[in-house]
Amino acid sequence: MTHIRRTTLHLLVLLGTLTLGLHEAQAQSRPPSRYNTPQPAVEFSATYGSMWGGSVGTRSGKLRAGTGESWGLALDIPVPGGAFVELSYTRQNGSLDLDNWGVTTLTDMSVNHYQIGGLRSLMPGPVSPFVFGGLGATHFSPAESTVVIDETVYPVQAYTRFSMHFGAGFKAYFGKAEKVGIRASFKFLPTLYNTGGGLWFGSGGASVGLTGSAIWQYEIAGGLTVKFGG
Repeated sequence: MTHIRRTTLHLLVLLGTLTLGLHEAQAQSRPPSRYNTPQPAVEFSATYGSMWGGSVGTRSGKLRAGTGESWGLALDIPVPGGAFVELSYTRQNGSLDLDNWGVTTLTDMSVNHYQIGGLRSLMPGPVSPFVFGGLGATHFSPAESTVVIDETVYPVQAYTRFSMHFGAGFKAYFGKAEKVGIRASFKFLPTLYNTGGGLWFGSGGASVGLTGSAIWQYEIAGGLTVKFGG
């Protein structure tokens, strides 16, 4: 684990510990009626963290998306049933590396995840764990148009593919109004490449199939969340 990931993980553990301690103290001083489930509200979150993973095999070795800092934005819109429709954007500022008997950085590269999905709270309240997931697209954007591998120049270009995400985390709100809090999460971000699909018909009906390999990335992040309305 890199220094960035260790620092981010320690920060999230500290935030979680302080938040749980705060709400335990608040629970002792508030009447039970204080914990009525709040009305659903639109929520906006901004997070910062670390993203790592993601590789593709080539004849010259493995091309990797280097570990780097990440930041994200999420808009949660409540829907009936205690869930949210979530629109999110996550950006990693990293590099494109070649792993072949050692790691060589070829160029800087940003990775941009555009996703739409759902989020469901598992236990509504001041501290609320949740699960989430969705579908979208990932855009890999190298800073250079060419890279050199084994003294040979190769062209590189931006690359956009179908992707998805899923994970879990928690939100913890502060104050009597519980309008502002923190959000922390861990998520998986697989991006498909070399994909193929098909549609089959037969006496038993029809079916659809989708195959492909995936570039797996992972993110741990934390930040602020704000409620509007509710």
